[in-house]
Amino acid sequence: MLRHPAYPVALLYPAVFAVSAMAHHEGGPRPNFVYQLVFLSLFLAYAPVTLVAANRTAAATYRRSVRDPFDGAPVDDRQRAVAVILGLLRGPLLVGLIGIPVLLALQEFTTGDTADRSDAVYPRTALEYLQLPAIVLGAGLLGIAVARWLPWPGALPLVAIVIWFGTIGMTEMADGAVMHGRTWFALWPVWVDGAQGMLPRQPLDQEMWHLTYLLGLGVLAGIAALLRTSGPRRALWLAAGAAVAVTVLASWQQLG
Repeated sequence: MLRHPAYPVALLYPAVFAVSAMAHHEGGPRPNFVYQLVFLSLFLAYAPVTLVAANRTAAATYRRSVRDPFDGAPVDDRQRAVAVILGLLRGPLLVGLIGIPVLLALQEFTTGDTADRSDAVYPRTALEYLQLPAIVLGAGLLGIAVARWLPWPGALPLVAIVIWFGTIGMTEMADGAVMHGRTWFALWPVWVDGAQGMLPRQPLDQEMWHLTYLLGLGVLAGIAALLRTSGPRRALWLAAGAAVAVTVLASWQQLG
């Protein structure tokens, strides 16, 4: 999955951003700029591309050209779906986890005292940074679910657009530090704001409930992908019920 061509193409985005910012002498203090470049690469490039890579990898096993060979193999649809999910865990998710110590190291040289509010960096803990690989995991599982339930050209972009416009309104802030309640239902870290950059730290317990909320949504997408395959379903429905309960609880608790 990591060898999917979408990943090197996605690297062009942070590369162009870095070159443009340096050419116009933008980006605040150099340590802050490097930190923000790595962070945005994980958040705005790597996670969305994982949605595409996981979707295309899962969909590849259902193309007409490979159906006959696969039908003759001693591996059923559910085993292939599980294999793609394991590939997501062993590849893209692992890279997302590696990003945590990188950001922890970079933030030691950053500062929140900047002339431009959007250039400020506020250090986080490793627990808070877990939201980034959780987003990568959720994006990948959603891509797999879409490949199983909506195996038609254009379905993935349509789903991405619906999710984007369905959640972008949640990023509105009441001010620089206090957030509207609906902000906690966004599908990304609550301390990211498009207009103000990185926000000061929020209560850790709310951050952890938001992490649970993101993981719950990802697990539900993974279960949805497996429910589309043939085989026993009782355990999957029980797992789905438990995941829904945990996600609803986290949704409520993250509001503080």
